[in-house]
Amino acid sequence: MIVCQILLSCLLLSISEAETESLYDVLGVKRTASQNEIKQAYKKLAKDWHPDKNDDPNAADKFTKINEAYETLGRPDKRREYDEFGYTSATGRQPSHPHGGFHENYNPFSAFEQFFASGSGFQFHFGGNFGGIDKYSITLRQYETDILPNSHRKPCVIYVYNDFCFNCMRIENYVEKYLQELKAAGLCAATVHTGRDALLVSHLRIINVPMIMAVSAGRITYFKGTVNTQTLRDFTRTLFSPTIFSKVKDGTFQGFLNGFINNRVSAIFFGLKQDPGTRFLAPAFYYQDNIAFAYVCTTDPETRMLREKYNINNNRETLLLFNEETDAPVASISMQRLPRTTIDEVLESNKYLMLPRLSSQRYFDELCPEENKVKKRKLCVVLVTKKKKEHDQYRESFRKFSQKSKLAGHERIKFSYIYEDTQKDFVLALMKERIQENDTAPLKVAILWRVEEKKLTYEWLETGWDLQREKEKICEEKLENRLTVLLTTDSILPYRTNLPELYNEHAASLLVRIGNKLLFWADRIMLYFTRHDDMTWIAVFLSVIFVIGMGYFMHKLASIEEEKIHLSQPQRKHPRPPSRTFDEKAIHMYELRSSTYKELVKEADTGLTIVVLVDKESKDKLLQEFSKIVLPYSRYSALTFGFVQLEYHISWFRHLLQDGTHSLMNLSHINIHNCVGTVLALNGFRKCYYVYIAKRARKWIIDTRNVTQALGLMDSDFNSDEEQENEDAKASNLLFIDDLLVGLQVWLDKVFDGSVKKIKITEWPDMTDAMQS
Repeated sequence: MIVCQILLSCLLLSISEAETESLYDVLGVKRTASQNEIKQAYKKLAKDWHPDKNDDPNAADKFTKINEAYETLGRPDKRREYDEFGYTSATGRQPSHPHGGFHENYNPFSAFEQFFASGSGFQFHFGGNFGGIDKYSITLRQYETDILPNSHRKPCVIYVYNDFCFNCMRIENYVEKYLQELKAAGLCAATVHTGRDALLVSHLRIINVPMIMAVSAGRITYFKGTVNTQTLRDFTRTLFSPTIFSKVKDGTFQGFLNGFINNRVSAIFFGLKQDPGTRFLAPAFYYQDNIAFAYVCTTDPETRMLREKYNINNNRETLLLFNEETDAPVASISMQRLPRTTIDEVLESNKYLMLPRLSSQRYFDELCPEENKVKKRKLCVVLVTKKKKEHDQYRESFRKFSQKSKLAGHERIKFSYIYEDTQKDFVLALMKERIQENDTAPLKVAILWRVEEKKLTYEWLETGWDLQREKEKICEEKLENRLTVLLTTDSILPYRTNLPELYNEHAASLLVRIGNKLLFWADRIMLYFTRHDDMTWIAVFLSVIFVIGMGYFMHKLASIEEEKIHLSQPQRKHPRPPSRTFDEKAIHMYELRSSTYKELVKEADTGLTIVVLVDKESKDKLLQEFSKIVLPYSRYSALTFGFVQLEYHISWFRHLLQDGTHSLMNLSHINIHNCVGTVLALNGFRKCYYVYIAKRARKWIIDTRNVTQALGLMDSDFNSDEEQENEDAKASNLLFIDDLLVGLQVWLDKVFDGSVKKIKITEWPDMTDAMQS
């Protein structure tokens, strides 16, 4: 028993030693190696056996073993456990997770990442931990609800990356510093990991990594070129329009300051650089709807007078803001380096003129926000003017009052003016409750309280706004007193209205907007085509050529096969020829003979071929009368009209009668004269026909009850000549050409409504052009 225990202990010890030696052997170090030696060995092996660098099929397994070995031996506490108990980082006991199993956050590449995090110039990030740039990560929802809508005022740069991406690792330091610069400049910075948000990757049409892209004014721009600090800064500058800043000199700055008539504050940045940097471009882009921006280089000799006038320090960055009074800035700030937060504070506090104009819906929303509580209501005092110089003095007078009044600067009151001739719908919505006054009256002043987004209550200042000295004083007192009452009491405004949206006076013209939209789509199309490499387009081109070639080849085969089938199976049906002329004033009358028999009867398409039987004497007159009767029916494409010359085709008619009536009599001596005027409606497709017999002949048939004799079917060689002559005379007296077709129209109507009995045959008899003797 003791011997067995000794043997078992030796076996376990040998297994343990083998396992220990195998981990140290993986790194190629001795069991007594120092931590530094283990680290150096790991560095060399990790580079040599990385799957992206080594083509050996066992590289991935070897690389995993190397990381597992370093995960255990690279940490003194784990190495000590391994030496004592034989634990490994992958399979050993994990005291911090008593429930067993794999640690859900375990990363087999973490040791590799920690090692290359210092001193190597790039980092490996297996398992998705990209450190500093992960905090900028966004989702599809954030992109659609925040980044894209706000890109019209705040451009956003997006960096796309992935794990096991060596180019991503190589540029990560540049990108991280770049994103920090963007944040410091007040711009949006975001990152997208292609393995975490497939929907956003698909939405942005990302096909490779790393990728740097930007969204500005709803438009996506892609970075191209080598990644370094300067190229990334240059890329940022391309996101802003070059016209966002005006360059002013000594001779042009006053004209720039007078631009307040466009309802925008004027701002001038002074800096040492020739062009404004991102810290100036970003706030200019954000406030461009409210403020017009200009830039002055402090080293430019052509701006010396301007800098002296405003006492600008050439070695510092300076910002000056001007409103309607251009003699002195309304605000100024000068620092060695202007931070974005300070710039925003100054611009936000002074983004409106002293008397701004309601020139768009956005201005109205900002100056006159909605407030449904009476005690917190915000009032807008609006001077209604017209866009002409004569009203400049009214606007100046009203502006001075808004600054000197005791209510000036009150947070619940905003003074503004509006162009009546530009904002007609808005002003008319207010005027409907007030009788229009004549042109000599003072300008109107409206006090507005916006209760809801589209609803407001208002009243008109009783005195209006007059420029006469005494009346102007009264107008000021009346307005000030009324505003004080509205602010301090629950007094209501008498009128209510639903407001239309204000016209945007700053919007580009229709043609410019259409042009911009076309340019936008052209740019999107160009970007789509240029994003793919040459090999992709070559593959697409070859695929298109292959598809077209195969399509043409298959079409050719199908055509050949169809032609073979067509030749092997002759055409059984012929389309019907037209029944009337092109001008629709006459009908086509076809002669039924051997050459037209197939087309009109035997192989004709569905429909009827209606023919009249004629001889030489009656042909012209009968065809003329027949054409008049059937002309109204010629509009139907399923009907064709013609005639049969009995002298040539009496035998065909005889066979047709024999087959249809199943007559056992001898019809070889049928009387041609008795058949003239007979009309046949032939249905070649269904092998049946209808027969019309002349009206007076029908009466004689009814009286004599002898159909065959009426058609001359009883004539034979046994009749004497005298008897034949008597019968011919009787027949000639019976049928008159003028009366032959009297009942044809009624008969045709009965044929179409199905009340005429059809005569069926087994086969159409052959027709030959042979003169009967």
